[in-house]
Amino acid sequence: MYVDQYIVETRYSRPLKCTVKRYRQDVNERPGFILIFAHGTGFHKEHWEVTIRRIFSLDTLHLIREAWAVDAQTHGDAAALNAEAMEDPDFKYSVWDYAEACANVYKAQLANRIQKGGYKVILVGHSAGGSSAALATSFFDHIPFAALVLVEPTTWPEEFTDPEHQSPMVAVAAEAISQRRDHWKSREDAKRYLAKRFPWNIWDSRILGIYEHGLRLDTSTGGVTLKCPPRHEAYPFVHIHEAVFPITELERVKGKLAVHLVYGEREEMISREKQEALRKVCPIASVTKIPDVGHLVVEEAPDLLGDAIWNILRSTDSPAKL
Repeated sequence: MYVDQYIVETRYSRPLKCTVKRYRQDVNERPGFILIFAHGTGFHKEHWEVTIRRIFSLDTLHLIREAWAVDAQTHGDAAALNAEAMEDPDFKYSVWDYAEACANVYKAQLANRIQKGGYKVILVGHSAGGSSAALATSFFDHIPFAALVLVEPTTWPEEFTDPEHQSPMVAVAAEAISQRRDHWKSREDAKRYLAKRFPWNIWDSRILGIYEHGLRLDTSTGGVTLKCPPRHEAYPFVHIHEAVFPITELERVKGKLAVHLVYGEREEMISREKQEALRKVCPIASVTKIPDVGHLVVEEAPDLLGDAIWNILRSTDSPAKL
């Protein structure tokens, strides 16, 4: 697999940068699907690599041209580029910032090629990344994507924002993440610690290994620390009201692109009631339930998620037929 790295700039809240990787099966230019992946809070772009490899392995006809994975500006490698801004006491960040990052990957890296034809771009987002994916179309005067694939998206209508409709997982996550351990003597020490504790101990072992991409050397005290400080990781849980933001945009693009939903079978973050409410916002092309997993589908079952995304691609007209 060929991997290239890029930096994309955004300006929604303030000037920020995000880091991006492009994955290709080969370097030949040809028509095909282009996938853009947005991760959930607390993770980073590399969390998608196992799923991307799975999709590529299923693509024996080479229908997929390439896949792009995007770091949120406060996460992964992007956090180092935005460290000064993130330390500002007045720093504010929202799902809109990450949505602009997804949009700008298209504008900066893909738009010129897309105009020549032969490509279809599909945007895939998990959890808060799903909310940002659903908002990405708001940064265009046209609909550039052929489809959205929203994996356990943390978005629901406003009537579900009151406390009685919130999953206990939201309050627990907001408190636990803010207080979580964020320093270890070494990468090996961090891996041993995480492997014994929930939720990391139920993750796919390959994802747990990739989680090391979220660590950096701590130059002030030695050892390693998280690239994304816990206060920034906790943001979506503390500001859960942002879950309603994508609803208006999904209503606006209704019928203009296919929207696919993927959920874990265990209802942890998103109740069946919320799932059904989202399905009423706009026409839904498909709903997939992945067995024996919860909200962290990418981390728990990356291969099964790859199978689900591949099945969605198979149901979409190939760009090669255009």
